[in-house]
Amino acid sequence: MSWPAMVWIGGAPGAGKSTIARELARRMDLPLHPIDLWTYAHLDRMPPLPSLADQLAEGAAYAAEAFVRVARLRVGLVVEDVRGRALGAVPALVEGPQLFPSMADEVPAAVWLVPDGEQTRRARQQRLERTPDPDGRARLEGLLARDAVLAERVRQEAREHGRTLVEVPAEPDWPEIVRAVEDVLGTPPRLEAGAELRRQRQYENQAACVQGRLWQADIGLAELPPFPFACECGTSGCAAVREGTPDEYEQRTPLLAH
Repeated sequence: MSWPAMVWIGGAPGAGKSTIARELARRMDLPLHPIDLWTYAHLDRMPPLPSLADQLAEGAAYAAEAFVRVARLRVGLVVEDVRGRALGAVPALVEGPQLFPSMADEVPAAVWLVPDGEQTRRARQQRLERTPDPDGRARLEGLLARDAVLAERVRQEAREHGRTLVEVPAEPDWPEIVRAVEDVLGTPPRLEAGAELRRQRQYENQAACVQGRLWQADIGLAELPPFPFACECGTSGCAAVREGTPDEYEQRTPLLAH
């Protein structure tokens, strides 16, 4: 399988991957590819899988191994998805926990962020506070136990494969962590400002709309919480965002967040 150009921020949940990836993609004019935005699209392209509840019921070690098996399938789908964006030499900045160091031979620039257990708990609890999700609350302790197993696996594989790992403590120094990630990513080619940068930001925003609506239907939310949409002005280095729902975004297309 030939891989398209990409750089990757991986690691365990709660490490700040999504926030850092958004910041760097906008500052560096890179296409952003958070795997979470393709969750439902990937489910449609994979064989039937045991439910998360069933995995957690078998214990943390079993659930972690199940996650890794699914991750291997999803990494292949990510390669297809990024190739479909037709980015040429410009690498997509992919963000998600699915890539493990043992899978990353074709990714020259990748870094793994691994949080302290307290930081992981705080991050998961904050997500639950933003959304009425009783099933998510019931799964919390099982997910945290699985997260700990996965975090240790990332640490071990990073040592074995000589890849960069950044520990995220309970009280993170976020500027320092961002600098460590930047050092690994280097200075890759950028999207051309104007029409191409605008087109890629629109693609990302539209993917967020699709994912948000499918998630809303899946867990039965009456309405979606607002989330950040990137500005589509096409100006190099633009980091402006506007929070809103998919309906609000579509009423403002193209979105100018200045």
